[in-house]
Amino acid sequence: MSKMKTFLMYLLILVAFFIISRVLEDGLIKQMYYNMEGTVQDTLVYSGQELELGLTVTEAKATRHNGYINLTVENDTSTYISEAYVKVDLYSKSGVHAITKYMEISGLSQGEAKNYKLRFSGSYIDTYEITLSNDYPDKRFIINVFGYDINTSDIFGMDLSEYINADNFKSFGHTVYDSVVFTVSNIPWWGWLWAWCIVVGVW
Repeated sequence: MSKMKTFLMYLLILVAFFIISRVLEDGLIKQMYYNMEGTVQDTLVYSGQELELGLTVTEAKATRHNGYINLTVENDTSTYISEAYVKVDLYSKSGVHAITKYMEISGLSQGEAKNYKLRFSGSYIDTYEITLSNDYPDKRFIINVFGYDINTSDIFGMDLSEYINADNFKSFGHTVYDSVVFTVSNIPWWGWLWAWCIVVGVW
């Protein structure tokens, strides 16, 4: 009987520790987030028409490493929006443009509103600029480097998309793979023996 009481006591302690840990963790995570400020331009040029959509940021928060923006897009026009994009430009605390993200708006009927959540990775993001666009840049020219989306057609005002694009990366990867396979398959047996001796410390 005493063993059962001891077991129940330890179980209650574990449950209490788990609950307290989750509460403290949630509180710590919330304290790490700070509010972001920014501007919103809700004019969309669509099928030759200039439309004013209802675009509202409901929450925008970031930490030192990542963040999110919640927004609502409402089509209060008489035009059906089959496909458009929310473009979000994110800036660091020093005002340097860090990231550009796109969210697709598809199938937005007259009077319909949809909620969107954009997540991003980036260091010390402080402000945002949100616009609407009916074009999305060629995805071949968008590369992700450590969480940053980089448009190679506009790097410091230079168009490097001819040299840096998804097709080049793919062919480069194939070339590296083929070279490794060719090199490994042509190493003689004594080469492998020599490498093994080095690894185990014989030489």
